[in-house]
Amino acid sequence: MAVLSDDLSWFLILAESEHIGEAAAELRMPQSTLSRWLGRLERRLGTTLFDRHGRSLALNTRGAALGRRLRAAVTQLDLGESEVRRLLDPETGLVRFDFMHSLGTWLAPRLIHGFVDDHPRADIHLHQGTGRDLIARIRDDEADVALCSPRPDHDDLRWLEVLRQPLALCLPSDHRLARLSRIRLADVAAEPFISTPGGFNSRDLLEEVAADEGVEVNVAFESDELSTVAGLVVSGVGVALLPADDPYLQLPGTVFIPLATSRSREVGLIWRAGQEPASTPGLFLDSARAVLSSGR
Repeated sequence: MAVLSDDLSWFLILAESEHIGEAAAELRMPQSTLSRWLGRLERRLGTTLFDRHGRSLALNTRGAALGRRLRAAVTQLDLGESEVRRLLDPETGLVRFDFMHSLGTWLAPRLIHGFVDDHPRADIHLHQGTGRDLIARIRDDEADVALCSPRPDHDDLRWLEVLRQPLALCLPSDHRLARLSRIRLADVAAEPFISTPGGFNSRDLLEEVAADEGVEVNVAFESDELSTVAGLVVSGVGVALLPADDPYLQLPGTVFIPLATSRSREVGLIWRAGQEPASTPGLFLDSARAVLSSGR
């Protein structure tokens, strides 16, 4: 039986036997000690918990109410102990995996599928967010591993680069510049842009490239999802800066023209320094490395 706060587990034994002598013998303590504990508890609660009949006790309604709550507490403590033991086994533990919205259609599912195949008894909790949000969640111990961009500049985090995505301008296929083999942001700076909101890595990259070229861009439409950004390009309402090699963004009606820039979108896995390798998050990282190296 789990030990309760203030060591009240003895009360359940006494409530079951309703006899000081029998309960003391089971608890291997003097009867006087058990009687003293009961008296102290009753004084603290300001009421009796048993009706006295000589050496015998009869649990009253107040004692029965306390007993029900204590039994429920014991059950919860036992469940908590079992949960801790389960979490100590990496194969049956939990990994909290976060990823950016734009990676949820292709790269994140590959890593999730590989982990579930390799470790079917483990639990995995998923969360999506912006790169900055995911970095904060890892540092705050709200997640174990995150797939994000860009590389964080924090000594308490570790980074495994997964890929570097070249950048391209996504234009409608009937755009006047659609046949170019290479393009600069300045070539379309006067046109309306579609991008993610401020704080998203894709928006940061757009602003950085614009600063490199000394131009300003007008972001007329925003969406959290890069697939929606590409869909809006198809509709003809603007152009967009997007990763050149994302297979789920290559929509019919768009062209992706490589951007003349040295910048790229770096994508990687992050986790806290000191992450125990022999843990469920450690198994997830091992599985991710295997998936990425094998092309699964």
